[in-house]
Amino acid sequence: MNRGLYISATSLSANQKRLEVLANNLANVNTTGFKKDVSLTETFPEKLLAKLNGVQRPRLRGETEITYETDGEVHTATTTEGYFVVETPMGNSYVKSIRFIVDDEGYLRTFYQDGREGYRTDYENFITDGRGNRLQGVGDIEGILQDIINYPPSHIVGTMNAGVKFQKIVTNFTQGNLIETGSTLDLALNGSGFFKIMDEEGNTYYTRDGSFVIDQDGILSTLRGERVQGLNGDIVIQGEEVVIGTNGEVVVDGNVVGILDVVDLENREFLRKIGDNLYQMAEDVEPEEIPFEGEILQGYLEGSNVNAIEELVEMVTLLREYEAGQKAIRLQDEMLEKASNEIGRV
Repeated sequence: MNRGLYISATSLSANQKRLEVLANNLANVNTTGFKKDVSLTETFPEKLLAKLNGVQRPRLRGETEITYETDGEVHTATTTEGYFVVETPMGNSYVKSIRFIVDDEGYLRTFYQDGREGYRTDYENFITDGRGNRLQGVGDIEGILQDIINYPPSHIVGTMNAGVKFQKIVTNFTQGNLIETGSTLDLALNGSGFFKIMDEEGNTYYTRDGSFVIDQDGILSTLRGERVQGLNGDIVIQGEEVVIGTNGEVVVDGNVVGILDVVDLENREFLRKIGDNLYQMAEDVEPEEIPFEGEILQGYLEGSNVNAIEELVEMVTLLREYEAGQKAIRLQDEMLEKASNEIGRV
């Protein structure tokens, strides 16, 4: 029963963090260029359960059939006998089913998606052979999986985990709706990419918010004062007529004064929100900038990609899950009370 209390408590803790993420998304439903966050949760490692006073007898290793399927880059495997072993930051997890891809280094790893077609594996788990060796392979992956199934002794009766934990927050970079404003300095990116921004200390940031102004020095800036970067540094605008082309070329009174430095990021999964609609690369991670293949639209702004209806529905579902967790804790507490007060008298 104590274990049940801990498991229910982990559910409440994870749901509390998920609720905070949903609330932040809803608070920014009208924020220009805002990208919603998605909560990823996972169970604690599945640990092997043994019978009390069970006798350890060797289990013969036979021909076990696994169910193996592929869907593009995604591989799925299931076994009825034995377990696959997954390496996690909290120890090995013994599972009957795995879903993974082969990463750039050839390792078999779990994955997630951030709105792009590709799959991301940063901080994800490795499939191992049960002896601490991470699996690498191409070609006959089914044969590799067949050979690494872990067969525990006969006194092992199954697995159990200690609950669920909040793994991380992933930003969904899908594009929001384009809103026409007619303002000369309002810019929107149609396609995957970011404006480059620099503050007074020389720190570089990225943003999708194109609500720009001209500061007292005639430099194109954000509403908060950070300077929008061109290919050759700051963009100085001193004139009456300002035209910004789809390729980022800034023309003032017929003269080209600069080209906006707009880039895409190959490793955008390492971008971290720092507030004010700005992103910065995670510590010790260098940005892998690639050419921006979309277009820049003058007189438009990109809206938030948060769907308020979907977020509200998910919030209601989450609140019901939270209530169920509370009831589970209350029920187990009542059972412990009966065990202590009534069974003790007998």
